[in-house]
Amino acid sequence: MKPLPLRSSQHGQSMTEYLVALLVAMMMVGVSFSGETSVIGLFLDAVRTAFERLSSFLSLPL
Repeated sequence: MKPLPLRSSQHGQSMTEYLVALLVAMMMVGVSFSGETSVIGLFLDAVRTAFERLSSFLSLPL
């Protein structure tokens, strides 16, 4: 029989590293640098423009 491997004493460390990496990624996406519009702002502007175009197209008479 093979002996059981010893368990690591670093329980939960991967979750902490994952949360830190996720926080950094969200800050890069959500925060604007050097006065530029953030990625989230650009996305919301694109959605707003698309909705305005769709609603104006739907309001055209047949």
